[in-house]
Amino acid sequence: MNVEDIKKVAVIGSGAMGHGIAQVCIMAGCNVVMTDVKQEFLDNGVAKIRESLDFLVGKEKITADDRDNMLNNLLSTSLDLKDAVKDAQLVIEAVPEVMDLKKQVFADVSSAAPKDALLASNTSTMSITEIATAVDNPERFLGMHFFNPVNRMKLVEVIYGQKTSDENVNLLFEFSEKLKKIPVKVLKDSPGFIVNRIGAPNQALISAILDEGKIKPDEIDAVMKQMGMPMGPFELADYVGIDVFYHTLKYYSETLSKDYTPGKTLQAMMDRGDLGMKTGKGIYVWENGKAQIDTSKQSTEITPMEFLAIQVNEAVRVYKEGIAESVEDIDKGMVHGMRAFAGPFALAAGTDPKQLTDTLNKLHERYGLDIFKPEPEIQDGSFKTMGK
Repeated sequence: MNVEDIKKVAVIGSGAMGHGIAQVCIMAGCNVVMTDVKQEFLDNGVAKIRESLDFLVGKEKITADDRDNMLNNLLSTSLDLKDAVKDAQLVIEAVPEVMDLKKQVFADVSSAAPKDALLASNTSTMSITEIATAVDNPERFLGMHFFNPVNRMKLVEVIYGQKTSDENVNLLFEFSEKLKKIPVKVLKDSPGFIVNRIGAPNQALISAILDEGKIKPDEIDAVMKQMGMPMGPFELADYVGIDVFYHTLKYYSETLSKDYTPGKTLQAMMDRGDLGMKTGKGIYVWENGKAQIDTSKQSTEITPMEFLAIQVNEAVRVYKEGIAESVEDIDKGMVHGMRAFAGPFALAAGTDPKQLTDTLNKLHERYGLDIFKPEPEIQDGSFKTMGK
């Protein structure tokens, strides 16, 4: 199969990710059927797509005729999963992050879809290899991890499972480019893949700072905002949801290292139901969609250097473990998946290795987490020539 042969895409799930994926596919000229378990979910998904396309018409990015053609001729919905996938060349799953649910969905898809159809999961954390055990012909099963919001974020991680064929990864990579996305290949099915894995130790740092209780989150977020970041790390945790933040750390604690175990402060917020913006209170109090942050004082103990050092250190591990094809792909992933100004290798290119090493050693000593120990390539500076 060639990329031109992918005429029909079935998208399973019509939530934030599902309807976003459906939108970028119809905007690329594909026929899309979006399927879900309730008609109200589908109706809401279609309404969100219409709202987004109306915005593009208002901005003169597309014409009203373009919008009408996409909605009336390219997009359809169905409550019958097996009927939706029966003649699709590509099936993309975007259901909740529950392994048993994903396996059941793909068991049904595998029996109903054409035997050569590409089957892809949009999971941000789950093992592609494990989900693939529910599928006939697992060489056609792979990860296709979009970033939220799908219609604006450029990155797509195209992820190998243990049995995925090179041919199918290359095909999905090319299809991602057709969607006007910037794909990177994830060569090894590892928790967090590339982008979320590199961000994981900073999540552990946030939890450790909260438990230590010596530095106010406001003081760190104030520094980040001063540097031009739209949100500091604590505000972002609240914005994404303390429940999401907690469950991500818990997953990493089970699959990567016990160092990621959520701390007592996060656990207490979970127990109280203080989940951030969605409940009006988390790390911060939220009013009218904004976190109430005191920016009058800035931290001199935890600064952007600490977050950078941790990120570069983890990026080195990701490259050494063979998860990414190149350091350029790692940097590209962080720029287009996290809206970073530059990737970790580019950002640290002019940084003194001793400064990075000392920063990481101090964090390790202070918080007792082995994931903060500097890699040998950080200590000797050879990370600057990795992959070259």
